[in-house]
Amino acid sequence: MNYVPFTASLFLLIVSGCSSAVQEQRGEPRQSENVTTPLVPSPAAQPTFNKTLSNDNFTADITSTTPGTLNLTARRAERKIAEIRDSVSGVVTEAVITDLNQNELPEILIFVRGVGANPLGQVYGFEFAEQEWERFQLPTLPPEAADGYQGFDLFRIADNYLMRTFPVYRLTDSPTLPSGGQRTVRYTLDHTLRLTEVTIEDHP
Repeated sequence: MNYVPFTASLFLLIVSGCSSAVQEQRGEPRQSENVTTPLVPSPAAQPTFNKTLSNDNFTADITSTTPGTLNLTARRAERKIAEIRDSVSGVVTEAVITDLNQNELPEILIFVRGVGANPLGQVYGFEFAEQEWERFQLPTLPPEAADGYQGFDLFRIADNYLMRTFPVYRLTDSPTLPSGGQRTVRYTLDHTLRLTEVTIEDHP
């Protein structure tokens, strides 16, 4: 008698049964079953920048949830006068309230830093009258100030001027090691809401 075929058949049956058992233990869906995955609600985006500014009866709430977004709500005596949804070229780093042109109307300045290897700075400004508002923006650097400029701006307000300071790069400098000192550009704001360079100073 030849026992080999019978033994081989028995072995195949055992292996097939084990495979089926493993499939059941792992909970793998049968071909005829419909499997659904429950939806998990995504959390609401949290602001990366959130600040409230006020002066007398004027209040402004500034938020930014992602790079490139700006939300500004302005109120006067608790009455909403503006709700601004704008796009900006980078990440909001600071916001200040001021009156650079001294016309007794509040201005909100938003300081922005770009993303990437050369984070260029920008300022977005908004002036608010009783029921109206206007926007303005930092102008392009003039050639004498742009020489050696690669971003990394720092902004501040001093004596009714907007001060912009950044490192100066020489041609052989690496992105992390500027060797040309620093440059400060001082801007004034006129009654037409135009920012103009007043002085350009280099210092070590």
